[in-house]
This record gives sequence, structure tokens and C-alpha cells, in this order.
Amino acid sequence: MSSAPATTFRWLIFVVMAIAFAAAWTVAFSFTQRTMPWLALLAAVDAIVALRLLGMPRGARGAVACGLFVTIAVALASLSIAAISVGGPAGFGLLESLSRLSPALAWELVRLANGLPQLLVYVVAVELAAWWGYGR
Repeated sequence: MSSAPATTFRWLIFVVMAIAFAAAWTVAFSFTQRTMPWLALLAAVDAIVALRLLGMPRGARGAVACGLFVTIAVALASLSIAAISVGGPAGFGLLESLSRLSPALAWELVRLANGLPQLLVYVVAVELAAWWGYGR
């Protein structure tokens, strides 16, 4: 396997791991009915572990990758939690709820569910992930 496909495969796995973390966050919400914003800090740790396990570069690229990991996890989890909150009581599954949720309603639900403390936790998680991803 040449270097370019291997690198592309690593980045693909890295993004899939971010999506998987968002899915786990959504499952945790479905059991507890709490948004648990502290899981963003755990996503930062998971981003670093994924970066190291996949042998991806540190430095500026690693910092950006880890920051995007947390951003993807937070965004997808927030969107999924909004969809479950609306569609769950109506008996819809996640995919059906996502397909029926308008962007305006999704944004409003995410905005209402996340106040300033939650947003600060998300920003701190992205910053920590980027700082750890930069690493020496």
C-alpha cells in the first residue's frame, strides 16, 4: 500500500471515530435524558488517543485534526439529541427524526439546550484537544 492511500485511510478512520463518539453520546442521552456536555472533554481525550493510535502527525495538522474531531462530535451529538427529543415521543427513530427535522427547528433546539456554561465547556474541549494535538 502506498503512502497516499494509507494517509487517506487514516484520516477517514479518524473522522469515523468522531462520528462514533457522537453516536455513543447520543445513546448516553437516550438512556439518561440529559445532554451531558462534559462528554465534550472526553471527546478531546478520545481525539488525542485516536491521533496517537493512528500514527497521525502532531503539530499544526494534529491540532486542527483534534479540534475538528471534537467539533464534529459535538455538532453531530447536538443534532442527534435534538432529533431524538422531537421524534422520540412521537415514536420515530433517529434517522426518521433527522429526516423530518428542519434546519431552523434543529438550530433552535440546539440553541435552547445549550446555554453559556455548555458552550464554554465545548470551547474548552476544542482548545484542549488542539493544544494536546499540537504536542511536543
